[in-house]
Amino acid sequence: MQSEVIEITSCAYGGDGVGRLSDGRICFVPGVTPGEIAGVKIIAEKKRFCRGEVVEIFRKSDHRQDAPCPLYGHCPGCAYMHMDYACEVEIKSCQLRDFLVRGKVASPEVIKSPFASPSELFYRNKLVLHHAGYVASDNRSIIPVKKCFLADEKINDILGQAGGGETLFRKSSTQEAAQIISPETPGIIRENIDGAGNFSVAGNGFFQTNMAVASELVRQVKTAVKLSGCRHLLELYCGVGVFSIALAESFPELCCTGVEVNSQAIRFAKQNAAEHQVSDRCRFYAMDALKALKRFRNHPDWAVLVDPPRGGMEKPALQKLLEVDARQIIYISCAADTLVRDLQILVPAGYEVRSAQMLDMFPRTAHFEVLCVLQKR
Repeated sequence: MQSEVIEITSCAYGGDGVGRLSDGRICFVPGVTPGEIAGVKIIAEKKRFCRGEVVEIFRKSDHRQDAPCPLYGHCPGCAYMHMDYACEVEIKSCQLRDFLVRGKVASPEVIKSPFASPSELFYRNKLVLHHAGYVASDNRSIIPVKKCFLADEKINDILGQAGGGETLFRKSSTQEAAQIISPETPGIIRENIDGAGNFSVAGNGFFQTNMAVASELVRQVKTAVKLSGCRHLLELYCGVGVFSIALAESFPELCCTGVEVNSQAIRFAKQNAAEHQVSDRCRFYAMDALKALKRFRNHPDWAVLVDPPRGGMEKPALQKLLEVDARQIIYISCAADTLVRDLQILVPAGYEVRSAQMLDMFPRTAHFEVLCVLQKR
């Protein structure tokens, strides 16, 4: 296949550098930084774009650095280790801005400065290995892992104990050592979020992976709810109840209803509410988002908090959310593309994006968290 020298002008969502070939087609290239000029070999061609790999870099960016991890470039988990962290944060913030502005759901003025993770490495409190390694990009090969530069150092201390199948490692913020979670008896993990307190979660259950950024996310949600003046909150996809419980503790006049399809998580949410002494103002139910939106009556001062999985909200639930006519919607997303897809339904129906912020929950990877606050017009 052909080779060309191209200038890298930006990074696409997902981490690949973006440049143009001499014929005008866009070329996506991993492992490069905006501002660089690189010799690129074309490895896959489409009608309007192609993919390439770096052969040589003729002009290096001042932001380029040597990746600390020897697996970088082979392991598919990280996308930005070849550049300094400040450059990565700016790139991710620009990606969010492009999604919102090009999607015609928000103006640049409402996009807040990004929140960078206090730790760019060794921050993850949870790790899964398959046959003592990571699954490669071909979804078949296994890359052996002796040390992961994203995982908490205490997890790295016991990576050598990984078994032949799937091994789940967790490091609780309330314990000194990491542990391997048994699928048969996962047990209970105790986590502490600064500004919110202690929470119990199943050893194999969902919890935020970067505790410092999780704490900032809770703080920002508190600020948004305080400014709204709402007295009732419906939280969809509530997990073990962190947001509802933290909000109820901070605002004695606020009543919260949390729903989550995972019944085990709801059991922990009820226990957490009791421990925080807010059970009288925090109700939790095991049901999906659509059923909850059909069941619970809206209030004149109702706010809705949603934190869906990467695929975003299910369309029937999103349409039902419009009927709730909430004063405020707080949308937490770990996928900017599906966030904008959902905003393209909410905004034309009468909501305005008042603020949006990138919080880097997942440094060195292509992913990031977004906190988006919408107000009824």
